[in-house]
Amino acid sequence: MVRVHNSWSRQLVLMAVIGIAFLQVGAAVGAEVRKSNKEICVLSLEGEIVPGDFSRLVEIAATEFLGVDGESSARDTICLNSPGGNVSEGVKLAEFFYKNGVGTVIDEGAECYSMCAIMFMMGIAQGSEVTFVNRKLHIAGKLGFHRPFLALEEESLISTKALAVAHDVALEDMSKIMLLANNLVPWSNSTMMRPDLIQEMLRHIGNDLFYIDTVEKAGRFEIELIGLPEQSTSPEERAYYACENSFHWQVGLMNEPVDVRKFTKPVTQDESVVKLLKTSDGTRYYSVTSSDAGYSEAGCVIAVTGERLQGCGYNGMYNVLLGQGACTVADFEERSWGINQLASYRPGLTFEELGGVAHSPDTSSPQSVIGAKVPATCAIFGQTGETEIEPCEATLTVNVIINNRRSDRYEFLWPTGNKTILARDGELFTINGKPSIPYNDDRYTLCALNSETRNRFCFKL
Repeated sequence: MVRVHNSWSRQLVLMAVIGIAFLQVGAAVGAEVRKSNKEICVLSLEGEIVPGDFSRLVEIAATEFLGVDGESSARDTICLNSPGGNVSEGVKLAEFFYKNGVGTVIDEGAECYSMCAIMFMMGIAQGSEVTFVNRKLHIAGKLGFHRPFLALEEESLISTKALAVAHDVALEDMSKIMLLANNLVPWSNSTMMRPDLIQEMLRHIGNDLFYIDTVEKAGRFEIELIGLPEQSTSPEERAYYACENSFHWQVGLMNEPVDVRKFTKPVTQDESVVKLLKTSDGTRYYSVTSSDAGYSEAGCVIAVTGERLQGCGYNGMYNVLLGQGACTVADFEERSWGINQLASYRPGLTFEELGGVAHSPDTSSPQSVIGAKVPATCAIFGQTGETEIEPCEATLTVNVIINNRRSDRYEFLWPTGNKTILARDGELFTINGKPSIPYNDDRYTLCALNSETRNRFCFKL
C-alpha cells in the first residue's frame, strides 16, 4: 500500500466528496477583462467567472503585460472584483497568475469571493533572482472564502452517470487547487495558501464567508494591506506587537489576539513586559517578554527606527525564531531581520477600525460625551510602593472621532489644584503628554503606566 505523506491529504479526500458543489449550472455573462485605468494595476477583471474568461485574459495580457523587467514581473498586476464562478476556469486563471508572475489586487470598494479569493491568493512576482508574493488588499475592500456549493436554477434530476462525471471533474479541479495551494512561497517554507486558511474555507458555507478583515488575518496569511493610516502608536507598543506577531503569524491565528492594554500590571522597570535597553542614533532597542513566556523562553529584542522595525528572538512554546533566534544588543546586527510594518499593529484591529469600510459600521456604538464633569477617585502608585489616593473631579470628552480615529480625554483635578490628563488618540495613549501603557485593574475604571516615570495612575468613576 502506498502512503501519501501530505499535509493536505485528508482535506483533499473531504473536498472530493463535496467536489460537485463547485460546479455551477446555468449560463452567465462572462467577466469583463480589460486594461485598467488605475495606477495600481495593469488589467482588471470584474464580474462572474465563466468559461472563455481565461482565453480573453491571455489575449489581452499578451499585449499589456511586460513580463520580467530585469528583476521581476512585479509590475504585471490585475485588479479583481468578482463574486467567483466557474471553478475550472478559475483554476486556469489562478495557474496563469502563479506561473507567469501576475500580482493580484483587491482595491478600495472591490469584492472578491469564492473562486476569486483563491485566484487572489496566487498573486506573485517572478524573476530569475527575485521572487516574492505579490497580493494586495485595500482595507476598504472585501476578501471572503467559503465552502463551494451547487447552485441549480431549478429543481432537477441528475443521472448517476452525469453525477459520476461531475465528481471526476470536481476532483481534478480540486487536485489542481491543492497543487496551487501547496506551492511554496518564495524564499520560505510557507505555502501559497496555509492549511488553516483552507480549514476556515471549509467551515464557512454559502453567504457565511470567512473574511480577511483584521490585521492578524492579513499577517498570518501573508496578504499585504494597502490604504493603512499612518502608524501613531508609541515605539514601546510597536515593539511589543512586532515581537508577538512575528512569532504567532508563523503558527496560526490566536484564540485571543494579544493586546497591549491587557499587560500584567507592571510595578517596576524590571517587571515590565517591554524594557528600553539602549538608544543610539535615533534607534531604540527594546527587550520584549512574550505572553508565551513561562515554562519556556519566549521573547525578542526589537529595534525601532522611525517606521522601520528590526528584530530577533525565540519562542520556545512553538519552537519558532525571529531572525536567527535569541540575541542581545551586542550581536543584534548579525542575528536580526527586518520586520514588516504591519506586525507593529495590534493584531485584533479590524479594517473598519483602521479606517476602511469593509463592513457596515456598528450603529450601536456609544454616543460621544463632551465636557461632562463627574466625581472620581484618583490614585498614583510609585515605583517604591508609595500610594496617593484622593477624591478628584473628572472632565470627560470620550468617543469623539477625529481623522477617523477615536479620541478620548480624561482631565482630573486633584484637591491641590494639580491636574492629570489621560488622553487617547487612536492607539496612542499619553499621561500629561508622556507615552503611557493602559491596563486593567478590577479596582479601577482604568489604569495606565507612565513609560518615562514608571509611576502608575488609576481612576475610578
